[in-house]
Amino acid sequence: MEPYKESYKGCEILISKNDTLSIDTKLIEYEFNDSNNTWYSRYLPYSQYDSLLEMAKAIVSNAAEFATTPD
Repeated sequence: MEPYKESYKGCEILISKNDTLSIDTKLIEYEFNDSNNTWYSRYLPYSQYDSLLEMAKAIVSNAAEFATTPD
């Protein structure tokens, strides 16, 4: 995958070409489930996602660590 950067809900998501995922420069550890081709992370342990970007957006939306305060 080519490097990808996106701002989402005030956080910067970066997926590097070797599938390293970071949110606001924090490296996010994740696993890939070969049996059903989905991604998951300890941030949302009971959820699986079809793409790293989809998972990153869910982490930003649901993990208190990445909660942003309204302006």
